[in-house]
Amino acid sequence: MDDERARSIYALLVLTAWADGNLHPSEVLLEHAVLRELPELAALPDKRGLADAAKRDLDEGGLDTAVERAALPLRARADRELAFTSCVRMLEADGVLAHQEFRVLRVLRRLFGFDAAAISRMLGR
Repeated sequence: MDDERARSIYALLVLTAWADGNLHPSEVLLEHAVLRELPELAALPDKRGLADAAKRDLDEGGLDTAVERAALPLRARADRELAFTSCVRMLEADGVLAHQEFRVLRVLRRLFGFDAAAISRMLGR
């Protein structure tokens, strides 16, 4: 995975965590777990700067626009599925399933063209 796609997935994680306006400690722990699992994301330089830029984009452009911009570089199905499942994990991290976090998934579902069967397959349900 190249840096642009890794930055995109990382930004989507950040946007999902911040979608409800709060960053919960369990979301930070989930971020660390994802970074351990995905060395391409862990290797990104200046993750703090990337996170700040994603949050700024959220604050300035709104959730839908920020998610759309972050997702734009993801063209391969595998990248899109990885981004979606990572965002699902972030949504579940704090145990509070906020409406705004689900909105991230709805935008990604629309952008990526995922149907219910694809989502069920990705989530193993």
